[in-house]
Amino acid sequence: MINLERRTVERLALELEPRFKEDAILVADVEEAGNIERWREAARLAGRSLGHPVRTMVSSDRSTVFAFLNGPFEPGERAEAANRVANFLFGPRCHLRLLESQDEEPLVP
Repeated sequence: MINLERRTVERLALELEPRFKEDAILVADVEEAGNIERWREAARLAGRSLGHPVRTMVSSDRSTVFAFLNGPFEPGERAEAANRVANFLFGPRCHLRLLESQDEEPLVP
């Protein structure tokens, strides 16, 4: 018996995989993504096929779904990714920047 849900997730993962190669963060409007759990599962599958785990989350208003590729990062990349998500969620906030502990820059510019 063919599991149609599994095939749908695998097909979606194939679509998401090239996007992960371009950027370590995927953002989708829930209306675009359709089934949130299917999209999240497909994002995790796409990341595993690239050899990296993926974290997913849904915005508090459930309008946006995110997937974060957890891979080998250069110093500061995680902070940059966190800032991009924060800017997306809360808008640009020049008075606040998230930094990793090993970064040598000040917490406030």
